[in-house]
Amino acid sequence: MGEWLSLMEYATRNGVSISTLRRQIKGGRLLPRTEGGRYLLWHDAAQPAPARTDTTSPRVAELELQLKKAREEIAELKTLLAFYEEQPLASQLSI
Repeated sequence: MGEWLSLMEYATRNGVSISTLRRQIKGGRLLPRTEGGRYLLWHDAAQPAPARTDTTSPRVAELELQLKKAREEIAELKTLLAFYEEQPLASQLSI
């Protein structure tokens, strides 16, 4: 049967550092329970703790899409800039 352990106990039993556990929690690879402001992690040698299955929130997906569009727009602007830089100055001015 499993049990919820403090980070220190979990780290000791699994041979990892507390900072590694904190990174894994922050990265969504471990699903902690909080009790009294402390993280607790599930420890059961026979059955692992439930892991988060959806690590990409809708907001992150939206931001990634916006970033992709911005990069495409930047590439287009660079192409236009290169084109206009190659044009003679007289053709750019309507005198």
